[in-house]
Amino acid sequence: MHSSTAAPSRFSWAVRPMARSRRRLLVLATYLCFAVFLVVMYRGYTAEPRWPGLLGLVAVILFIATAAAFMRLVTAPGYAADTLDRRLDERQRLVRDRAYRLAYYVLTLLFGALSLGALYAASNDDAWSSVRVATLFVPWLTFLPGSLPTAVVAWTEPDPPEDI
Repeated sequence: MHSSTAAPSRFSWAVRPMARSRRRLLVLATYLCFAVFLVVMYRGYTAEPRWPGLLGLVAVILFIATAAAFMRLVTAPGYAADTLDRRLDERQRLVRDRAYRLAYYVLTLLFGALSLGALYAASNDDAWSSVRVATLFVPWLTFLPGSLPTAVVAWTEPDPPEDI
């Protein structure tokens, strides 16, 4: 997954592949920021008055932090989750395909659980109103299908060789 033909740069963090431990911390930070962002969004929508100033500022900061962490994963040297086939060798294609397959399984389980929760809540009028409020976050869940393959690749790839 890592290219040994990276050109030297004065920005060494932009050229050298990240160690597995740093990539894993970045994956955890991305999803932690995203989860807290969803909680803050929920609190902002349900607060009275709607969107107190501090919650709006926290939501913007968390959105930027999530986007920055994800962009760092995507732009890391050796990234292959969305790279064109002609730029990948056979091993990289296998890693990419395995990441997409695992992400598909995780998403299938997640959306299956959400569907069962919605069906259960639909049987009760009191719970149904909370489902209507929770649907405000369905568009935000589109981050998961796009980011999970990247997270799987970042989490599972071994450390880059020392000669880089």
